[in-house]
Amino acid sequence: MTLHPVNQPLLKVERLRKAYGTHEVLRGIDLAVNRGDVTCIVGPSGSGKSTLLRCLNYLEKPTGGIVYLNGDPIGVRWKGAKLYEMAFNELARQRQRMGMVFQGFHLFPHKTALENVIEAPILVKGIPREQAVEEAMKLLDRVGMKDRADYYPAQLSGGQQQRAAIARSLAMKPDVMLFDEPTSALDPELVGEVLAVMQQLATDGMTMVVVTHEMAFARDVADHLIFMDGGVIVEQGPPADVLGRPQHERTRAFLARH
Repeated sequence: MTLHPVNQPLLKVERLRKAYGTHEVLRGIDLAVNRGDVTCIVGPSGSGKSTLLRCLNYLEKPTGGIVYLNGDPIGVRWKGAKLYEMAFNELARQRQRMGMVFQGFHLFPHKTALENVIEAPILVKGIPREQAVEEAMKLLDRVGMKDRADYYPAQLSGGQQQRAAIARSLAMKPDVMLFDEPTSALDPELVGEVLAVMQQLATDGMTMVVVTHEMAFARDVADHLIFMDGGVIVEQGPPADVLGRPQHERTRAFLARH
């Protein structure tokens, strides 16, 4: 059992880089997220926000730098003084500790909301079906979907599908939840119901990293706000400071358009 200092950030990013050929999308990102904190990432399209999120759980392999979750490097392991890529099954176990909610809902269309939520706990964690169903119903209730447990995705609105997707991620009991523009594919009238669920998760103490264009949500819910542009963190701090008293011209120009 590895012992980690109590005051250590739950999620730590050091000098993270990602390039596609000669195009450098992330250019040395340093970031720390404490347990129970909500970190919101904002910025223009193409600034590297979603790529950063996907590098956190190794859905995208970083070109350089390291991501640590509770002190453990993600996707790699030390052997002596060298880093080696993990075997896929070891990485898969690590990924269970990070829930991911995408822009699209990615529910299995042939399974009900309940079946979508119980799938991974049963198949991946080996939880007995009866226990998985009981826990899934509690999660569906938590996201306001208990009365839609037996509905298929095609019978659900976009907001309901996204709430089911959140419940599915929570079912694995992750240490941190990653949200990649979770409301961008929704009709405007459905955005509020998803943000309300996320706000409740924040109130309950869930550690969250959220890429979003919902400035009101970022202002009201985030403990820490990051503005990215051109693959770097231009400005970061408490939302009231970054949104109310931005120090950089790029931040001011972005906020003026939003």
